[in-house]
Amino acid sequence: MHSTLSERLTYLSTQFGNLPAIIEPDRQISFATLNRHSRNLAGHFAQLGFKAGDRVALWLPNCIEWVECLLACARLGVTVISVNTRFRSHEVQDVIERGKTRWLIYWPEFKGIGFKGILDDIDPLVTESLRASLTLDKIQVLAETDCEPPLEHGDHGAITFTTSGTTSLPKFVLHTQSGLICHADAIAGAFQYDDSTRILASAPFCGTFGFSTLSGALLTGRPVICEPVSNPVSLLNLIRQHKITHTFANNSLIQQIMEESDNREDFRTCRLFGFAAFAPALGELFDMALKNALPLTGLYGSSELQALLAAQPTDPTQGDLSVLHQPGGLLVHPNARVRTRDPETGHLLPLGQSGELEILSPSHMSAYLDQPEETHKAFTEDGYFKTGDLGWCVSDRQFVFQARMGDSLRLGGFLVNPAEIEQAVEELPGVLAAQIVGAQKGDKLVPVAFVLTTPGFVAIPDEWVSLCKRRLAGFKVPVHFEVLEDFPTVQSANSTKIQKHRLREMAQAILDGQFADS
Repeated sequence: MHSTLSERLTYLSTQFGNLPAIIEPDRQISFATLNRHSRNLAGHFAQLGFKAGDRVALWLPNCIEWVECLLACARLGVTVISVNTRFRSHEVQDVIERGKTRWLIYWPEFKGIGFKGILDDIDPLVTESLRASLTLDKIQVLAETDCEPPLEHGDHGAITFTTSGTTSLPKFVLHTQSGLICHADAIAGAFQYDDSTRILASAPFCGTFGFSTLSGALLTGRPVICEPVSNPVSLLNLIRQHKITHTFANNSLIQQIMEESDNREDFRTCRLFGFAAFAPALGELFDMALKNALPLTGLYGSSELQALLAAQPTDPTQGDLSVLHQPGGLLVHPNARVRTRDPETGHLLPLGQSGELEILSPSHMSAYLDQPEETHKAFTEDGYFKTGDLGWCVSDRQFVFQARMGDSLRLGGFLVNPAEIEQAVEELPGVLAAQIVGAQKGDKLVPVAFVLTTPGFVAIPDEWVSLCKRRLAGFKVPVHFEVLEDFPTVQSANSTKIQKHRLREMAQAILDGQFADS
């Protein structure tokens, strides 16, 4: 197995040469040219002063230059800190400051966003710590200009992803080149990539979800189709035009793509669409997929373990198909293993019993950047990563994800997945979506429901309570329903995530009689 990205790309350029590596709507690049461009960039970066151990903030959308810069930095031993294009001054300053970033690469005119103004809003002492900033047009010129790179630095921390930061400051999660390659090979094997495979990158490369979609294809010689700015209509057009076989996206986006189609033939080349349930309700996703003959499977991943870590099997010889449309899955690496542990007793649990998921996989992070103590605490003594997720195991390689441990509820002495209650609440009259959190009422933890309703619907919470009592065990029935216009959210690289901790604070204030709309 290749241990560096440069080794793998050199191999791919000899095997696939002029075949397309990355395809955008109005241009494409072959494996051979991608190899040449990344070598040129590495040479120019070295002349500019990039050194092994430096960190560069890569603030670009999905595009060829994003990939070229990553590969060039990897050759030099420079770590890329991926930056979401939706970030603004506060978040970018945090990346530069806590990430100890020395270089910045960005696209000043992208989507009409005032990147220069965003940088001007950052504390000057922070921006002065940068050696230099390079713009997209400069990168394009350097990539085309021949320049011999220095000797390859070897395997090292190649890229960091940020955790979602829904409850605290995001962590920077560091992955090595060899770890990225190993995971890419496992993805290609698990999803049966072949010469006809065409991968649609519908999630941003700056997050682990989009990056794993990219790496699993690109690093195994399969073309990646992407665009800097996308929407359901443009993605559907790419599916039609390029005969897409696979994509991996959040449930809401996949549903929106199908809603734009009026012909099931649009999806005739699609072999598998994997979904992560980021949106609070799955809506008509499964019915629409059946109508369009679009194969779906649930996924699982994290910044620490990489995305596409697991997917529910579609072949009965591989695992239990009864959980096909649930998050989690069969671990893509054959040597990976999963187990659950009781969070209170610390004892390992049998198959089928909910507890904290622990996963052993070659795709795990090398570290939380500059946080050795946090890194040590993240793993068990025998090398399993403590996911902080609630779930249960079908086997030692297949599992079902239920919720974040911090979101799970201990109700009536039982560990309860809030999604179970949310599903029942979303079936109530007038309810579009629901979020369930726990709050203290006396000496007990009780469920509180926050709901979004259909326009014009007049909520009668007492009726909702009565219906819930007929459908749920008494300890699962929400003690209070609160109608909101929107859920509190935070933007991550892959989606808009609901801030459960804020809902918990609101729920407690309600029960304490201190809640106010302000």
